[in-house]
Amino acid sequence: MPVAKHSLSFRALKLPAKKRMRLATLLLESMDHEQGADPSLLAELKQRAADLRNGSVKGLSTEQAYGFSL
Repeated sequence: MPVAKHSLSFRALKLPAKKRMRLATLLLESMDHEQGADPSLLAELKQRAADLRNGSVKGLSTEQAYGFSL
């Protein structure tokens, strides 16, 4: 999915990896009490984020994940 060059998403994708992870974690945590949020999905996403942070899995580059590089 292409991202417009001046969009918030584009700017977020250009952040260093640690800042992107902090932002992703913040966004996930903000969903905890959101109506309609699937608790089991949120738990899995949080676990995957923790796995990335602790190095037990390696993430994909933007190009690998979305087919374009920044």
